[in-house]
Amino acid sequence: MLKKVSRNIVISVVASFVITGCAITPEPMLKEDVKKQVEKDLSVLSEVVQPVTKPISLDEAIQRGLDHNLTKKVKVLESALSQQQLDLVYYDMLPSLTTAAGYSERNNYAASASTSFINGEPQPLGPNPSYSVSQEKERVTGDITFGWNILDFGLSYVRAQQQADKFLIAKEKEKKVEHNLTQEIRRAYYQAVSSQDLLKRIQPMLIEVKKALDDSKQVQNQRIGKTPMESLSYQRELLDILRSLHTLESSLISAKVELAELMGLKPGIEFELADKVEKDYQIPELSMNLETMEVLALENRPELAESRYQERISEKELTAAKLKMLPGVNLSTSLSYENSDYLLNNDWYSYGANVSWNLLNVFKAGEMNKLAKTQVEVAKEQKLALSMAVLSQVHLSIVKFNQAKKEYLLAKEYLTVADDIYNLTQVENDLNVNGRLILIKEKLNNILATLRYSSAYANVQNSYGRIFASLGIDDKNDSKALKEEVQKIEQNENVAPAVVEVNEAEEQNIVQDTITETSVVPVVKAEQAPKKTQTKIDDNFYNRNFYDSKITIHTGETLVINGNKYVVKKSDDISKIAKDNKVSVKAIVIENYWLVENNRVKFK
Repeated sequence: MLKKVSRNIVISVVASFVITGCAITPEPMLKEDVKKQVEKDLSVLSEVVQPVTKPISLDEAIQRGLDHNLTKKVKVLESALSQQQLDLVYYDMLPSLTTAAGYSERNNYAASASTSFINGEPQPLGPNPSYSVSQEKERVTGDITFGWNILDFGLSYVRAQQQADKFLIAKEKEKKVEHNLTQEIRRAYYQAVSSQDLLKRIQPMLIEVKKALDDSKQVQNQRIGKTPMESLSYQRELLDILRSLHTLESSLISAKVELAELMGLKPGIEFELADKVEKDYQIPELSMNLETMEVLALENRPELAESRYQERISEKELTAAKLKMLPGVNLSTSLSYENSDYLLNNDWYSYGANVSWNLLNVFKAGEMNKLAKTQVEVAKEQKLALSMAVLSQVHLSIVKFNQAKKEYLLAKEYLTVADDIYNLTQVENDLNVNGRLILIKEKLNNILATLRYSSAYANVQNSYGRIFASLGIDDKNDSKALKEEVQKIEQNENVAPAVVEVNEAEEQNIVQDTITETSVVPVVKAEQAPKKTQTKIDDNFYNRNFYDSKITIHTGETLVINGNKYVVKKSDDISKIAKDNKVSVKAIVIENYWLVENNRVKFK
């Protein structure tokens, strides 16, 4: 007994030491390790994947960003990770194949005796029981088991489908990052073009202002010409100009640094841009009608694709919930071995099947099914809400593009006037008509006007790119694939291509549509139109195919098209009117909503 107690004490002490030795304590990273890691990171960041050997164009800048931008690389790696997870999920559908081997030993034989069993009770062994042995003291065993749970296979198949959709979602997120990165590079590029040009003009002007300031101080010290108050006022104005130049210089320098980051270049690497600030830029134009753009956006926006895949995942979750309610069927077969001399057969194989069913799942089946259906409905509503937001973004991008063009034309005219004033000031300064300060001021105004002009054009390019970003496609509007897609959509809609131009009245309506998202206040100017301040249009109204409808109009009636009155002729029908005026049928109906209110619009 004492021996047994002593053994237990020793085992307990040893176990205590083992547990204490495995205790985990916080270990902060050493500064040496941090320094090594920093040096390694700097080495990686300093690597120029693609050396800069020539001035960078806009297309090259975008391509560099797509190839080397670190944020883009993160999304690519996330997609690769999702792909690997998908490959791993496939293995969950396979049956299990388990191998096992073992060795055991005991200090004596597992001998046992038997006795009679009478009237439900075992009889005493007696004084000399007979013992028997059925296994060795040393045992070596091994087996291979093949098992397959049919229910787990079904669930694994559904999970694999869901993981496949998650992989597609990751690819759509990668596409979204590409679109956003492209637009950011476009914006930063034209800002850097402006900074590259203006910095060359600012440096000489800084020298000129500093020289004028020094000259003024010398004149003040010598007390020649001007009074002290006049000299100090003159110096104050020069210092204000100098401060403005330094502020402008700081903002221009940061533009090129931002572009370098977007392209994946380490800050400090010198590079030149191929484009220069021009006096007359060519403004890009669109050749797609609004309805075509709406269809393109709904078909190609990555966010909507993600929403569709998420809806499919929710629908498969409903299938998974139903599978969990079913009983599990497990099929198995095994091959076994044991080295016992007491066995007649040392190796054998076995097979079987069993069914298991958690009956308590029956009580929660209804709630699980209801939860899965709710998830599907939530996904559908999210997709519809996102679709409405996407359509609003398309409309708003057109409004901003048109506004950007107006601002550019105004900035161009302002620059022309500023150039004329500066040239005239130079002539007058050469004739000693005005002072040096006036010339410096006008030179600064000219630089600021040039900056405003180039920034306005950068905004035009940015808003133009935002239109394509809102459509979920690249801005290569001359690509063959895009042209074919646009033609196909327009043929289905039976509408002729029209240049997208939005007047001021339409801009106000689009902005209002964007704010309210679900309601439109139609502008009704026709004599037959009822006087209403606001009419709420059902969301599904926008999704109807107006070219698959019958719209009744009568000769002599007045329609409002783009704010102008149009009198219906005898040979007119709604499709012909839409084509002649380069608008869609839907636009005509919305602008003349009295047609709907008077039951003139019948959908097939």
